[in-house]
Amino acid sequence: MPASSSRQLRPSGPSGSPSRRRRPALFGGLAGAVALVLCASGVLGGSGAAAAPAVPGQGESPGTAAATVDHVEHFDGSGPAGYRSGVPAAAPDRLVERRRPLAPVERRGDGRVSALQRTGPSGERLDIVLIGDGYTADQQEDFRQDAEAKWADVAAIEPFTSHTGQMNVWTVEAVSRDSGVSGDPAQDVVKDTALGTYFWCDGMERLLCADLTRVDSYARQAPAADIVIVVANSAKYGGAGYNRLTGYPFDGVSTLSSDHDSSSLIAVHEAAHSIGRLADEYDEGESGVYQGPEPEDVNISTYPAQEMADRGAKWHDWLGKPDPAGGSTGTFEGAGYYRQGLYRPTETSLMRDFSVREFNNPSRQGLVDGFERYTHGE
Repeated sequence: MPASSSRQLRPSGPSGSPSRRRRPALFGGLAGAVALVLCASGVLGGSGAAAAPAVPGQGESPGTAAATVDHVEHFDGSGPAGYRSGVPAAAPDRLVERRRPLAPVERRGDGRVSALQRTGPSGERLDIVLIGDGYTADQQEDFRQDAEAKWADVAAIEPFTSHTGQMNVWTVEAVSRDSGVSGDPAQDVVKDTALGTYFWCDGMERLLCADLTRVDSYARQAPAADIVIVVANSAKYGGAGYNRLTGYPFDGVSTLSSDHDSSSLIAVHEAAHSIGRLADEYDEGESGVYQGPEPEDVNISTYPAQEMADRGAKWHDWLGKPDPAGGSTGTFEGAGYYRQGLYRPTETSLMRDFSVREFNNPSRQGLVDGFERYTHGE
């Protein structure tokens, strides 16, 4: 089947991935435990304004939900590889100390939810929520325009383009006292913002972290949140991808700069981890040869081409065929942070290099399967 088709040819090898259990449309499960900490206000039940969310950090210690988040991914823009860091789940003290309550006039629109796109009930859709940070009460129209532009960038990349009908897209207005974000343009710049986003997280200039407790309090204003995108009011390149989250009711969070042309790719790449169960295809970070079991991820493998074909495993159906990411699908050594012992399907792709705005065929299939899981409430 042609690579551009919305429904890709399914490799016959086992994926090894467990089925995903769909959470109820209104937050439950893990969200209940988090709600005891956040005391967030009720979920919006229509297109009107939500009650203002509780303000984390007011009367509680930062980082109550989790002390650190491991495996936060970020990119410095100078090369194809990303980096992984363990970072605080809450904003640092120097930012928390700057926070001041919103004035009554500022709170009127705080937490307001709008639908950029609504295609069906949340229990049968992938729900994507965009939240702004560093936008004052007078700049919320700027946020809405930035959110629309970022979502358009995401939706322009296959297979998102062909599957937008399986998604709901929401915006949540978060009113900040200051315009802009901390660490922009210099490390010592401190801003009082709704989500506490800041550059120079973990000492890395382009790593743009957020206070996850506050992100959660705003995300829960939407009818549902599977993937959260934090749009920071900045032209400085930077972002982060929070994966493997525990204690939060969403599947992943990415942060990105509103006014940098390449920042949208961070959201696309990070959403692919959560939706498609895709691995990173770059090979930085781990020394030695990978000697573990066959990964569950659909786009990396321990099998070179001939063994993959003999086993009928992973992406064997695509071997030797043209690939939308360039060249032909094969097995290229170096993936999953190892330079040896793991193979990726193509020389490069969006899971390896942001200069290529295409997913390879196995990754596309993983995303298509992911869209189906959300659509069928699994």
